Amino acid sequence: MEEKTDCDSQYAQMCQPIVTLQALLEFERAPHPWKNLVEPIAPRTDRSRHLGDHYQVLEFGDGPITYVENDARPQVLLCHDFKGNYLNDRYINGVQGAGQWVDYRFYNWAAIDVFCYFSHNFVTVPTLQWLNCAHRNGVKVIGTLIVEQSNAHLLRDMLQTEEFMVRVVEALVRVSKVCQFHGWLLNIECSLEQSKIELLRQFVERLTVRCHAEIPGSLVIWYDALTKSGRVDWQNELTGANEPFFHACDGIFLNYAWNRQRLERTENYVRNYCPERLRDVYVGIDVFGRSQKAQMDTNAPLEQAMAFGFSVALFAPGWTFESLEAAAQRERLEPDDRNVQFLQMNDRFWNRLWRHLYVRGPTQLPFYSSFCLGSGKFYNRLGQTQSTECWFNLAKQHFQPTIPYTPPLEYETRNDPLAHWTHHFEVALDGGSCLKLRNVDYDKRLFACDFPCQDDLIVCYAVRRSNPTGVDLALVLKAYSDRRHECIRIVCANADCHVSGRRNEMRAIPLDREQSLQLLKLGATSQLPLTDTVNGWDIRYYYLSAEMLPPGIRIVDIGIKLHKEPEAHPTDYALLGAIHLQAGIPTHRDYIPHRTVLSFQLPE
Repeated sequence: MEEKTDCDSQYAQMCQPIVTLQALLEFERAPHPWKNLVEPIAPRTDRSRHLGDHYQVLEFGDGPITYVENDARPQVLLCHDFKGNYLNDRYINGVQGAGQWVDYRFYNWAAIDVFCYFSHNFVTVPTLQWLNCAHRNGVKVIGTLIVEQSNAHLLRDMLQTEEFMVRVVEALVRVSKVCQFHGWLLNIECSLEQSKIELLRQFVERLTVRCHAEIPGSLVIWYDALTKSGRVDWQNELTGANEPFFHACDGIFLNYAWNRQRLERTENYVRNYCPERLRDVYVGIDVFGRSQKAQMDTNAPLEQAMAFGFSVALFAPGWTFESLEAAAQRERLEPDDRNVQFLQMNDRFWNRLWRHLYVRGPTQLPFYSSFCLGSGKFYNRLGQTQSTECWFNLAKQHFQPTIPYTPPLEYETRNDPLAHWTHHFEVALDGGSCLKLRNVDYDKRLFACDFPCQDDLIVCYAVRRSNPTGVDLALVLKAYSDRRHECIRIVCANADCHVSGRRNEMRAIPLDREQSLQLLKLGATSQLPLTDTVNGWDIRYYYLSAEMLPPGIRIVDIGIKLHKEPEAHPTDYALLGAIHLQAGIPTHRDYIPHRTVLSFQLPE
């Protein structure tokens, strides 16, 4: 038996693309040590919300919350092409070492429907890090099959006979099923003899049908390059030349050189021939600006495409990291400075897009997030340092907020209170970062969500303050009656300063240490310790009882509010280390005398 080398061992710990047709057909013969490490997709809300210009602010006026069915609005596909990919993200267990923690991280998942992992290798299998990062945030992932002119023989070989084509289809279905992702982007950018075009169309159709049969919720998307003439001729719209492939699969990713007239023609084409498929057209937008005004002005083509009702495919959003690298090298910036630059650039970019997008949030209890981005200068657990090494592992990213963070530099000159909440990498409860809040004196949305109240709720969060007597942080919940279109503001805080005195408001009663331990005796579990402090973090528990609520009441938003006393210094801040919500114990609620009994003052 051949002895394994260190190189073999290292290779086995990496996610790799498939670069040959033979390797694709023999995929199941090779070991796949990480296939059992893929996490399932976290549930998100069945319906979407369009938060508009006021997405940052949590409002409590009466009136209906507008929901849109997920399949009745434009979809957003994020196509991740980052310097060829398979970089730090390819390592199954992440990477460690000085400077490694500062790399591209995506965290604005609430507005994303599909994440496509892209490279110029023949078969791009998404890496475990990106799979788990997306799945934790409720987003499905697809891989890429690409054939370019430099390896055009691969396409000819795939289509040598109908029988062989079927073998290739089955191999691709096996890859996606074993690695637990949800389909493929098909990017054929090489010419093909006319006699093989119909077989290629059958390949696309068969792959789509087989993916649907084997992988619920899967999809196959065709990229607008090869036409039915057998030539690569980017149409930048839906035409008779690319329509056969569109009809054979779940959607088409239009090339980037479109204009308003092309969108109008595409709209007319869809309405005349397949009116139910408007949202299956994904209008391509290259964030680097290829063929369009993009980069920090990506919001302009996004708004234009979505105004027609089309879906969009955002290509290479890693521009927010790559565009800073040359200057960072010239200026020899330290990792901390590079990290701050990236976060500020990335947050400004996504804030410019957000008012056009629909969002979905968490819906399954228990729910826990420490807001970790998937990297850090140390690794903590419950505030205790487990490792002092720098690290990068996207699989350790936690569920991220529904809205983009607000970069300070965007608003400082306007003295806008939206400034100063971001990720903080100097302290963490779990992982490598937490949230830092310095100037949020209104109810700021963290999560748009959908948590039922009928089984009671246990709410917990961890906070750390620079000045315990001068600053305090409250968790604010919005409970909503879909029947009456009314809401109540539930303030989870240890002080009255966060209570506004409005009609539809309740302050939750904090549980002391003895009451928190009572939850444990009654069978409750928690990601946070059932105590009042741990390693410098205050742990706050609240029991919300639904005994007086009418049926159907749900928590639809979770927000935060920072309060500063007049004597507090402008630089005082609070850190939010984690939040945790879980169903209560309604059969034992009478054993919790300090429970908060929720109540709606509904008219008869």
